[in-house]
Amino acid sequence: MQEVLKNSISFTSAINICLGKNIHFVAYQLPGEKGISIIIQTNPEIKPLQKLDQQLPSKGFLIAPFHKNNNEAWLINPDIILTKEIQPDDLDKLNALPSKPVKLPNGGFPKDTIKEEYILQIRESIESIKKGSFEKVVLSRVKSVKGNFTERLPAIFETLCATYPNAFVYLFYVNGQCWTGATPEPFVCSSLEGLKTVSLAGTRPYSEKNLNISNWNNKELKEQEYVTLHIEKILKKFNIPNFTKNGPYVAQAGNVLHLRTDFTFPVNTIGKRLPSLIASLHPTPAVCGMSTGKAMDFIQNAEKHDRGYYAGFLGPVGFSDGIRLYVNLRCLKVFDDRLVLYIGGGITLDSVPEEEWEETEIKAETLLSVLKQIR
Repeated sequence: MQEVLKNSISFTSAINICLGKNIHFVAYQLPGEKGISIIIQTNPEIKPLQKLDQQLPSKGFLIAPFHKNNNEAWLINPDIILTKEIQPDDLDKLNALPSKPVKLPNGGFPKDTIKEEYILQIRESIESIKKGSFEKVVLSRVKSVKGNFTERLPAIFETLCATYPNAFVYLFYVNGQCWTGATPEPFVCSSLEGLKTVSLAGTRPYSEKNLNISNWNNKELKEQEYVTLHIEKILKKFNIPNFTKNGPYVAQAGNVLHLRTDFTFPVNTIGKRLPSLIASLHPTPAVCGMSTGKAMDFIQNAEKHDRGYYAGFLGPVGFSDGIRLYVNLRCLKVFDDRLVLYIGGGITLDSVPEEEWEETEIKAETLLSVLKQIR
C-alpha cells in the first residue's frame, strides 16, 4: 500500500511539473489496463502535423481535431516515457527542462448552451431531416464549471482512471491547450485479431432493464444502425471484404449504456492505406451525422462554439501495442478560471427534444460526478 501511494504521488508530481512549466505532455490509461503512462516532449517547439490523411507519425501521442479547418493536429514526441514506477531522477530531469511561456487561456471560452437554445436547434435539425437534407445529425453543447482547477488536474485524472477503468482516460497539454476526459469509444485500435473499429451510438441511463437490447426503441436502434452502415460502406470501399462484425449489443460506459457493434479486420488488408482509411472514417455518424457533408455544414452553422478536439480522435501510435486511437468524447477543456465540458447527442426523425436534452445531462454526469469528488 505504501508503494502504491508513493507511486501515485510521483505521477502527480510529474504531471504538476509539466503543467507548471507548460511542457507538452500526455498522461493516459488504456481501457481495461491498470497503470498510467506519461509521454513528454522535451523540445518546447511543436509543429502541427500535415497531410495526416497520407502518412501517420511513426511514434508518439497523436491528437486530431473534430474539424481540421479550425484546429491543428499534433504529435507529442516520446522524448521521455514514464510508466510503472517513477524515480527521483525522472523528476529531476523534468525539473531541468525549460519552461515555455504559453499558459492556459484565460478568455475566449465558449458560452454555456442554454436548454431553450439546444431544444430549438434540435427542432431545426428534425425539420432539416424531414426535408431530406440528412438522416441524422449530432448536436453538441457546452457546460462550464467555474473555478481554477489547474492544481487539481492530477487528482481529476487519477479519479477518472479509478472510476472508469474500461474507458480511455487522458490528460494532455499541448501548445497552450489542456484537455482531459474518459472516452468509451475506440476509433481504430490494434488487437490480437487485427485492427478494430467500433460503431457506438444510442444512449440510455444504466439499469438492469436497459441491459436487454430488446427494450431499446426504434430511434436508438436506427441511430446505431446509421453508424454501422456507414462503417460497412467505407470498409467495402477500401476492399476489405473479410471483416468480422459483432453486434449490436449493449455496452456500459460509466453511468450510461450504449449500443455497440465491433468491426475487426486483418492488418494486411489495409497496409499503407491506413491513413486514408482513418481520414475516411472520421468523423463517423456517431459524432457528425448522415450524410456527413451536409450534417457537418449544419453543425458549423447551428453550434455557436468551436468543438476543438471534442469528437476528434487521439491516442498513442507506434509503440509495442501498435495503434490505439479513440474518439474524444466525455471530455473537457481547461481554462484558467473554469472547465468547459463538451457533450452531444444524435438527432434523428424520431427524436424528442426534451429527451435529447436529458440525454446530454446524463452524459455530463460522467465528468461532473468526478469533479464533485475533487472540489
